[in-house]
Amino acid sequence: MNPPTIAFVGSDPFQYETMRAALARSPYDLRACRTPPNDGEADLVVMPAERLDSSVALAAPVIAWGPAGLLRAAFLHGCVDYLREPWTAEELLVRADAALSRRPSRFEFPWGTVRWDGDALHTPRGPVALTRRQSVILHALLRRRGQPVPREALAALLGAGAARGSRRVDVHISAIRRRIRAAEPRAGAFITSVRRQGYMIA
Repeated sequence: MNPPTIAFVGSDPFQYETMRAALARSPYDLRACRTPPNDGEADLVVMPAERLDSSVALAAPVIAWGPAGLLRAAFLHGCVDYLREPWTAEELLVRADAALSRRPSRFEFPWGTVRWDGDALHTPRGPVALTRRQSVILHALLRRRGQPVPREALAALLGAGAARGSRRVDVHISAIRRRIRAAEPRAGAFITSVRRQGYMIA
């Protein structure tokens, strides 16, 4: 499964390269675009608020950025979130994960279908209650199913306090495994550890 694509529309080259470098270890594929992408070409669009108007066809969820004065107009034109200047790559990462987590997803496993809807995980034998941080980690792993997600990328999703060498990611992974096994014993380990790479859902 390919990583989710973020189309970065209409930014200057320096801003794009800064964001690309900052998100290099994230679970996203960041691509520069001059115009909003067509349907199916991106999972999320990030673009300046001044370029949002009724003539722009939104083929994917949009996070707009700009001054506070354009916030209301951006939401009226359909954006799902807003980055008020000045903003950082870490803020974009958190908001991108939140925007994509609202999209319902279905994942097939030998033991049944898992449905992801917002912050809720539904297994064949019932729902799994997760904390917000656990939801963020699990959703990142599900979106990159079949590929290891680096611990550093998962730590970045947790934000402040998940410094290099911290065990917070491992603690959350263990809690997710326990909760899913309690609801659906057939799921087994569900999340596997990949030596020197990170964690993965096969």
